[in-house]
Amino acid sequence: MAENKESILKRITQYRNFGLLVGMVILIVLGLIITPAMFKVDSIISMLRNNSIYAILSIGMMFVLLTGGIDLSVGSILALTGVITSLLMSNNPGVPAIVWVLVSLIIGALCGFVNGFLIGKLNMIPMISTLGTMYAFRGLAFLVSGGNWLFPHLFTSGYTWYAEGNFLGIYNITWIAIILFALAAIFLAITRPGRRIYAIGTSSESSKISGINEGNVKILAYTLCGTLSGLAGMLYTANHAISFYGMAEGFEMQAIAICILGGVSIVGGKGRIDGVVISTVMMGFISYFISLLPGLSVWQDAIQGGIIIIAVAINIITLKMADKRALKERGALI
Repeated sequence: MAENKESILKRITQYRNFGLLVGMVILIVLGLIITPAMFKVDSIISMLRNNSIYAILSIGMMFVLLTGGIDLSVGSILALTGVITSLLMSNNPGVPAIVWVLVSLIIGALCGFVNGFLIGKLNMIPMISTLGTMYAFRGLAFLVSGGNWLFPHLFTSGYTWYAEGNFLGIYNITWIAIILFALAAIFLAITRPGRRIYAIGTSSESSKISGINEGNVKILAYTLCGTLSGLAGMLYTANHAISFYGMAEGFEMQAIAICILGGVSIVGGKGRIDGVVISTVMMGFISYFISLLPGLSVWQDAIQGGIIIIAVAINIITLKMADKRALKERGALI
């Protein structure tokens, strides 16, 4: 019995996101003590809804980070797509809303392909190229919108249904994020393109020797990231029933933070979708928790940053301990 308990404990501590889970538990305990109101069912459902956009962006960002790249343009792609789809929707209210979902996917994919081509084929530095497209896409959003805003009365019920509708008490936008997490997990775990995304991030040279076309894989990763950012743009405007060219500024940093907090390596090759799921929920809890504390909302960014640093530090220590144990076990077998 004692050996079984030790085995279970060992498996738990060897879990690569154990540190993140510990941080999550600590946060939940603090929340229950200080602000128990945040754990009402309606509050949790609302929190998940408000963080679903970050979840979708984080999935796309994970694909890019796994290749060893980065995409600073996801917020601008969101804004450009949201502006275009909402304008088309308001001018053509009789068109089924599913059409605008497809349009958002196409626009996002085109933007992502541009990033992927610049990086995968022209060998531009990811940070520099996506910084450029970040401003370019944001500028296009301004030109398309003319600097004007769209307000709630211009949004059709079919369009907003993708965010406001619900199934089993959970908003549709949250269900979409959950489905995308599941699809991303399957894609990365069992498909050849998914494994190749990991491969080029782990070792560019080894992947080339194996016959993997690194440029094409990067184009795929950035196109997927753009596609998800485009979908997020349509869902963002549907969720808030508002559209303007300046929306989602800084969202790229939030998506990057969620991925890093979830154990995705900034240099590529390492990261799991379950870690991103946990970190997305954790970031949502952190934001909501701080917003409920009187006088601390102005310190939200600073507190959030500090918690992220602590959680990442715990995760790094946990990963190092797991690696050491793995090395010892290999040594024992040899």
